[in-house]
Amino acid sequence: SELLKRIARERARLEAEGACKKSKAMSLVGEDEQPFSIPHGWRWVRIEDISQLVTDGEHATPARTSDRTAIPLVTAKNVRDGYLDYTQTDFVSKEVAEKCWKRCKPTEGDILLVSVGATLGRLSVLEQDRDMVLVRSVTVIRPCLVDRDYFATALRSPILQDTIWGSVKQSAQPCLYLAQSSSLPIPLPPLPEQHRIVAKVDDLLALVDRLKA
Repeated sequence: SELLKRIARERARLEAEGACKKSKAMSLVGEDEQPFSIPHGWRWVRIEDISQLVTDGEHATPARTSDRTAIPLVTAKNVRDGYLDYTQTDFVSKEVAEKCWKRCKPTEGDILLVSVGATLGRLSVLEQDRDMVLVRSVTVIRPCLVDRDYFATALRSPILQDTIWGSVKQSAQPCLYLAQSSSLPIPLPPLPEQHRIVAKVDDLLALVDRLKA
């Protein structure tokens, strides 16, 4: 609850400075939306409650350029599990990119989540700043005072992946709209416990790597 108060204050500050859009009041996460019980001191919240930005890329296809030193155009196929793959990438000019960045310009620490297609739910954390332009198939989540690695770990968990797919609009091409992304429920522990969870997951993944070797 103390962390949520800090997040609310930080979001209010960012909104006042114009660095964060004013968000709509999100409804509380009902018991029927909670896939499991959480420890004392945790809270079920919605993604928008703990983010300073939840948006997606360009809906209209930006004009491409043949200049491969220009700005990469990142789509769902570029977002891999934990990294970005630029081996198959189109590019846009700096002029086109500047227009696109008025809607969304990813920065270090952002979570890129595939929101359209067969790989929907796959995600990566931006480990460093790099100019790029996103299309509609990728959603940007910018955590607010929450450990980004905890945020990503929670989103990757099988239970939250099931929740993501349960929120998808069923059509020829699976699609998770922004309203669904913003309202996804996520369990929020106190910040020190977030750090401990991330460290424990890192230890276990390192063990898995050693066992594979």
